[in-house]
Amino acid sequence: ARANPASAKLNERAKKSLPGGDSRNSIWWKPFPVYIARGQGSTMTDVDGNERVDFISNMTTLILGHRHPAVIEAVEAQVDRGLSYPAPAELVIEWAEIICERIPSVEKIRFVNSGTEATLNAIRAARAFTGRQKIVKAEAGYHGAHEDVAVSVSPSIDEAGDELEPNALHDYEGISDRVLSTTIVIPFNRPEAAEAIIRANGDEIAAVIIEPVIGRLGMLPANPEFLQRLRDVTKELGIVLIFDEVISLRISSGGSQEYFGITPDMTAMGKIIGGGLPVGAFGGKDEIMALFDPESGPRVKHAGTFNGNPMTAAAGIATLKSMTPELFEQIGTNGEKVREKLRSLISDREAPMGVTGIASLFSLQFTNEQVVDYRSLESADQTLAAHMFIGMLNEGYTLSPQCAGNISSAITDDQIDGFVDAVGRVLERAGYG
Repeated sequence: ARANPASAKLNERAKKSLPGGDSRNSIWWKPFPVYIARGQGSTMTDVDGNERVDFISNMTTLILGHRHPAVIEAVEAQVDRGLSYPAPAELVIEWAEIICERIPSVEKIRFVNSGTEATLNAIRAARAFTGRQKIVKAEAGYHGAHEDVAVSVSPSIDEAGDELEPNALHDYEGISDRVLSTTIVIPFNRPEAAEAIIRANGDEIAAVIIEPVIGRLGMLPANPEFLQRLRDVTKELGIVLIFDEVISLRISSGGSQEYFGITPDMTAMGKIIGGGLPVGAFGGKDEIMALFDPESGPRVKHAGTFNGNPMTAAAGIATLKSMTPELFEQIGTNGEKVREKLRSLISDREAPMGVTGIASLFSLQFTNEQVVDYRSLESADQTLAAHMFIGMLNEGYTLSPQCAGNISSAITDDQIDGFVDAVGRVLERAGYG
């Protein structure tokens, strides 16, 4: 608080027009969030002049870092041509072609403006395609803020039921009671239990939606056996398998489905495909995406003033072209470097912690227990987690409030070493010297 008086003042001003001063819960924290004045490369500078190395990249979005020259050039060129139009732009075709070429499951694609819209429309397509109503999601899986998926994202353990047969619970107030009868919850990384639940409801299930890397569990990758079991049982029962790759698309050029070698029927996307501008997209098999074909109906309607807007297309194309397979491999190697260094530090300090992640994604865990699913986090020390988050801000490094992070192409080896050293200093102040 002493180092950020201008942010504190802005936060008080914000409270007069925004509830709690906030319009995005994921970037609010106590005592108040810092307000950013500028981002450049791997760093951000706040309104108080504090510079921090950015290890969260707007929640995994800015894979090239802030203000990458190719992205800025593309956006500036499009500004000169117009911000948005009431008709298609050629850029959107190129954008779609790049994604369809890279992502194994995506034969056709439609653009939206957020990951929430992407998963909503993928689920809607699955219902129309199958003629069924129920969906299946994993406990702790976050697929946006719409009704069907705001279920058992962070449920109370006391109410969550058996770990192998979780209860479906509202994630917060205001969610319709109907979703508890149409959304079925499975345990993450428990293939036998998940398959049993799906088979018991098979003829009513339109879609299984899964994050191959669950952000809310600390960038925790699915066990390949779990994903393969979901693929096998959904294919057998005629259920649409949706991979929510809003986060995990950054683990390889073809996303997690390329990485794991498991192809879903549909994919929801966002974040990196928009180069830092608001974006979402959903795509999949031609026979499913044909439901949206305006020439033949369409059977499923889908509109949006800013869907496929040229500004986002320009930024997205520049980002995707810059992200070669070699660059994906490079940031993945740096992600593994961070995880290895953190594990070594934690072991040396005998701190009750762990590290999870995959490729360019990582997270600190505040429990000695190996994290494999939502129930593994029951023993996590939330006080230590909060101490680490604020401590790292004061050290000059930005993580998510849950202490998850990721590597952008702008992060250097020296910044990785500095980051790990800073974690050590925070641990020392917490009594793990």
